[in-house]
Amino acid sequence: MQRKHVLAYLLFSLFLIFLLSSCSASSSRDLIRLASEAKYEEMERKTGSMLSKRIEAVPLFYRSIALQQLDRKEDAYHVLKLYFAIAKGDDDHLVDAHRLMCLLSLEVNNPLSGISSGSWLEVHSLLEESETRAYYQALLMIGDSVEATRVFELYLKDTIEPYAYAQMVLGTLTDREKLQKAFAPLSTRQQLTLLQTVASDTLAQERATLLLSLAIPLEQAFEGRAELAEVYSLLEALYGYADVRVQQRKYSTLAQNFR
Repeated sequence: MQRKHVLAYLLFSLFLIFLLSSCSASSSRDLIRLASEAKYEEMERKTGSMLSKRIEAVPLFYRSIALQQLDRKEDAYHVLKLYFAIAKGDDDHLVDAHRLMCLLSLEVNNPLSGISSGSWLEVHSLLEESETRAYYQALLMIGDSVEATRVFELYLKDTIEPYAYAQMVLGTLTDREKLQKAFAPLSTRQQLTLLQTVASDTLAQERATLLLSLAIPLEQAFEGRAELAEVYSLLEALYGYADVRVQQRKYSTLAQNFR
């Protein structure tokens, strides 16, 4: 009689496991569908509902994607950190989670997490170009130039165009000579375009002063009124961020006169 009870219990347990697995698989399929259809608001709501019942790795992963796409970068970062804390080593989403962390860590200015994920991908021979660039930038951000150089020489040197490289390092390098070296292969038009893009956002005083060393030579590189007006506007903006008011006013006047 006792054996019958044990058998009945085991069969019931197996039924519950099958039922829960089926529900979990169905929920995972729903999340995959929402992600493929770019329905991020719905995915954020669904993962929130799932996580309110039980904290699991899969909904955490998809929630981090949804939050990133909804421009809630900090929230996405912390959710992804929680995913890594509970995900098993054979989780189907682990590789993609590391890829996401490489990119997301730069967006929230937390390069150490990106370096950790970049290193994991490298050890498993899974680095692709976008993550490698992020890995390289994160290493530059913490000042590890030796490791950054190794990554660049090994993975990026033969694949990245000069413009893309200058664009990549412009926001992370703080060494004037290295920045000038990155800019050297570019045309003056490309240099101006890159600096205009950076100056369109608010810059710290120290950063603006550094970029002025790249922008000032452009005043002698152009002759057309339209191009000079662009250069003067750029210098006006950078001198403003650098808090050099006399020069800012000078180039403001020049920019207006050349428009």
